[in-house]
Amino acid sequence: MRRLKPDPIPDEVLKHILESGTQAPNGQNTQPWAFVVVRDSEAKQFLQRHYYKAMTEGAGLEPPAPDDQRRAARSRRAAHYLAVHLHEAPVLLLVCGKRDWPFVVEPQHRVGDAPPSYGSVYPCIQNVLLACRAYGLGATLTTMHQLFQPELHAYFEIPAAYGVVAMIPIGYPMGQFGPVRRRPLTEVAHYDKWGGTSN
Repeated sequence: MRRLKPDPIPDEVLKHILESGTQAPNGQNTQPWAFVVVRDSEAKQFLQRHYYKAMTEGAGLEPPAPDDQRRAARSRRAAHYLAVHLHEAPVLLLVCGKRDWPFVVEPQHRVGDAPPSYGSVYPCIQNVLLACRAYGLGATLTTMHQLFQPELHAYFEIPAAYGVVAMIPIGYPMGQFGPVRRRPLTEVAHYDKWGGTSN
């Protein structure tokens, strides 16, 4: 849900959403997540400016033609709407993860900053998204912040030991907020080997 009303989210609801995130499973119970809850108007405008520039200049994602009604065009149009109106969302949630080298990266190849512990932080993000839905709130997982990480870290004074895994705009939805459309299970589930059926 990328079209959000500016109506404020009650503090108690927001607290429950964040607590839902902290209940997620995670590797070795390290609980490597941290949240930056952005509600300040100036801070949200900072994020919107950088996000819009990252989308249009960094990623080259311009809005489609107005008469283009393909599914991909509708999705990009919604993404562009979010980029223009990002600062109007009542909450922009930065979900951070403590940096930790994956086992597959051998010590001699561990150069520079370790990545955040994605495998442990994404379940937290999923819990946040599900809790938002349960409260009737719209939200979307975004990663465009990756194109302005240094500025993001500096502005919000995020410690070097953490990386921002996702930014989640949260707010009450505009328009229809119906069930999501997904490919049927018969197209994505394979049994015993790729292409195997359940029969």
